Amino acid sequence: MLLMNVEQYRKNNWKILCDFDGTISLQDTTDELLEHFADDGWQEVEELWEQGKIGSKECMQRQIALLNVSKKDLEAFVQNIKIDEGFLEFVKLTKYYGIPLTIVSDGLDQVIRYILAKYNLMHVPVIANQLQQVSDTRWQLAFPNASKACNSQSGTCKCKVSKQHQQYKTILIGDGRSDFCLSERADYVYAKTSLLKHCQKNKISHVEFNRFDEINASLGQFVHSQTLTKVRL
Repeated sequence: MLLMNVEQYRKNNWKILCDFDGTISLQDTTDELLEHFADDGWQEVEELWEQGKIGSKECMQRQIALLNVSKKDLEAFVQNIKIDEGFLEFVKLTKYYGIPLTIVSDGLDQVIRYILAKYNLMHVPVIANQLQQVSDTRWQLAFPNASKACNSQSGTCKCKVSKQHQQYKTILIGDGRSDFCLSERADYVYAKTSLLKHCQKNKISHVEFNRFDEINASLGQFVHSQTLTKVRL
């Protein structure tokens, strides 16, 4: 019976797009780096973003230009970043059920990969802003997945990424502003913190979560019964 349900689920062509900072990681990795290694001025840029005067792409670009840290020190620092360990089981479940999982983040690709490597998760695909070293201690960003049409003005437009795989139905897992636009288009949404408030305010069907252990139980129910209890407002 279980095998029949799993095969039926696979035929539905679902994919999972999962945020990283604050969703998988317990801390916002970019904020942690800026607090420890950025020159003065990054807080003022952050305030402009919080006030809606600049988009996250411009915010990140300006802030990363203020980073003053060697690659060695950056790698050593991010080893202290912890993830929600329920994500480890979640990765196993997505593999078992045959559901493609991609981390899609408006954060820093190298940083995410350093952290994933610590947990032996380098096989999980990552789409994020490209962190590029330009001198011994200076960095810049490239944005291969930006879009001029992005409502969030993100460096990585999650709607653009989702459209590249339109043959799939989308499960979105996220927590913040970079997830807002896709939450309105995704077929299924797991939401926490800012994304949760956005879904509640805009009457977007969603499942509230705090930790991946909750998603793990819910995902199994989804596969077995093809039904989940959503919050419908």
